[in-house]
Amino acid sequence: MVRNTAILGLIIIIVFAVASCSEDSVSKKETTPPTVSLITPWDGTTREGIVEVVAEASDKAGISKVELYVGNKLYDTDTSGPYEFEWDMGSIADGTAVSVYVKAFDENGNAKKSEVVTVKKGLSKPPVASLTSPADGSNVMQGYILVLAGTATDTEDGELGDANITWKSDIQGTIAQGLSENYRGLTLGTHTITMIATDSEGNTDKKTITVTVTDNDQDFAYVSEGDYIVGPPLFESMTVRFSRPFIISKTELSIGDFIADYDAGLLSDVAKRGSKFLDKNTGVYVYPADIFSDKYAEYPASFLTIYEIIEYCQTLSKKDGLDTCYVFLDKENRGIDYQYYIDNPKKWKPSVYVKALLIDGSNGWRLPTEAEWTVTASGGNAGKMYPWGNSPPAGKCNSLADPSPQNMLGLSNSRGTTPVDSYGAYRNSFGLYNIVGNVAEMCSDIYLGEMLSGIDPVGYSEASTVEYVVKGGAYYQNGEAMQIGIRSLTIPFTPDYSKHGKAYNSGFGARLVRSLEIDEAPW
Repeated sequence: MVRNTAILGLIIIIVFAVASCSEDSVSKKETTPPTVSLITPWDGTTREGIVEVVAEASDKAGISKVELYVGNKLYDTDTSGPYEFEWDMGSIADGTAVSVYVKAFDENGNAKKSEVVTVKKGLSKPPVASLTSPADGSNVMQGYILVLAGTATDTEDGELGDANITWKSDIQGTIAQGLSENYRGLTLGTHTITMIATDSEGNTDKKTITVTVTDNDQDFAYVSEGDYIVGPPLFESMTVRFSRPFIISKTELSIGDFIADYDAGLLSDVAKRGSKFLDKNTGVYVYPADIFSDKYAEYPASFLTIYEIIEYCQTLSKKDGLDTCYVFLDKENRGIDYQYYIDNPKKWKPSVYVKALLIDGSNGWRLPTEAEWTVTASGGNAGKMYPWGNSPPAGKCNSLADPSPQNMLGLSNSRGTTPVDSYGAYRNSFGLYNIVGNVAEMCSDIYLGEMLSGIDPVGYSEASTVEYVVKGGAYYQNGEAMQIGIRSLTIPFTPDYSKHGKAYNSGFGARLVRSLEIDEAPW
């Protein structure tokens, strides 16, 4: 655990990773083998000609190579993913059954063998696929519908159905299943889209086109439901599944948007911030007294507690006719529906709140979960250290690694925030600005010590004292804190900000999301 003193002189910031230090680095004594599996060919099938062999392998130390064995003899080696081989069965006599497996090695020399499958040499005609949509060279804006459609027939199986058709992107991997799919989730860039028809023997036919995805004309990016990998390159691979799609703001919440929509009566302390936050070390204000005004509308909304941001989300949801997403609890994990508060409604007030929990199934505005933030920051593709790739962050985001931040609002020690739409040249593949740097972004997860996997994961604790995960790094942090996998900061949930200086900071901000129903139009 590494400790940094915030340059504002107001608080101590705790910087820490997803796992402990011992888990972050791999010593020479590390002996955990990689995970490996053989995807195709299938066990017990009959094949001929050139057979495509596909394997999956992962390890937190990295995969050095994957070997293909045919008849217990080394046939070929692949040193980079995806791990795919072409096995020529031409020299094998008809009717011969051959064993096939792969073996994966990690960077520390640990190895693991996959399951062994048996493939018989014999007549096996592949299906015939026809890709009807989209047209080769098509263009689509991110989050708008791209129709994937095709047909396939097979000599033995006849017309193939939805289960036999898979759609893949060379950038995002498998994106859809079925003969026809309205897909919105492609990221920015030019994708090679492949329709794969597979018959009952594992024979395939592929048809390929290219599609260019451009930035949309909305304020939000669209993220599809489905499975995503998180963890690499810093940590072990884990799978998260989003059961619903969601939209996420392209920019951090701005001061302009906050003052336009917040409930001034509910959050009356916000209006006093110009006279409340005095830096005791210097005797001067650490930001302009009129910070919450249209004068600074383009800068990120900061110096707000997570409680105030959540109340903003609740207010905005009601304004837009949506469900509210959070329920507040007291230190005994009791909510407004507890009989004591029903009998004594005046006792239910922000001073007794200690946490806010997400309500399952809500469609209103909220903070992202850590899993959602991580997936969108990486552009849906695990394996990148930073949103733009693996190159250092100098000049690519607002951090201490950038000697000259763009249009900076000075806050302390000649550093400060930049407009929410700055660093546009380094937006990620969802088109998000400043997903790292500038202000670190609050999440809906209570800090539990590790990032969660599984279906719609979100951190929860019944403890009366909790802190929330904050991701992405603040402008006063070093470049290393900008890595996607790092838990950059934590923040307590505290409506009574005067008791907890750590609850607010010029480097804390937010980015809003909203869950959608399956096939719901996002805008």
